[in-house]
Amino acid sequence: MKSIVVAYDKHRGIGGDNDLLWGRDLPADLAHFKKLTIGKSIVMGRKTFESIGSRPLPNRQNIVVSRQGATGIRGVLTAASLETAYALAQYDVMVIGGGEIYRQALTDVDTVYATEVNAAFDEATVFFPVLDTNVWQVVSRIHHPSDDGNKYAFDFTVYNRVKDD
Repeated sequence: MKSIVVAYDKHRGIGGDNDLLWGRDLPADLAHFKKLTIGKSIVMGRKTFESIGSRPLPNRQNIVVSRQGATGIRGVLTAASLETAYALAQYDVMVIGGGEIYRQALTDVDTVYATEVNAAFDEATVFFPVLDTNVWQVVSRIHHPSDDGNKYAFDFTVYNRVKDD
C-alpha cells in the first residue's frame, strides 16, 4: 500500500525556507504524522531529509530519493528514483515530501492523509498539487479548532483514489 502524508495551508503551501510554514505551532499534526508513519517505510526527497535534520526518523524505514548518491547515514537508504524507493520499501509506503516527490507519487498512491491548515503563509515557496475531484474523494474529515497547544485550526482529511468500476 502506498500513501501520501502532507500538511498544507489554504493555498496548498507546504513549506518555505526548507521548513514547515507553521514551525512547531501544530503539535497535534506532528503527533498525527508520527502515528501514521511509525512502523512504515517513509519515502522523502533530499531536501525534506535535510529539513528534518539529516537523520533517520526512529521506528520507520527511512528512504531518501536523491540523485546525489548515498547519504552515508546509518539507518537511511538512498534511491535514485521513486520507483527504486518503492522497490526498497519493506513495509507500507508513506511518501512524506517534498513538492516534487509528491507530484510524482500522486500517480502511484491510493490514499492522501492531509492536514489542511486554516491559515495562509506568504513565505510558502513549495506547494502541494490540487487534487482532481474526478480522481480523489474525501472519505474522512475531522476538524480541530485552534487551542492553547495548536496555534491554527486544521482538519485531518483523508482522500482516497476513486476506483474505476
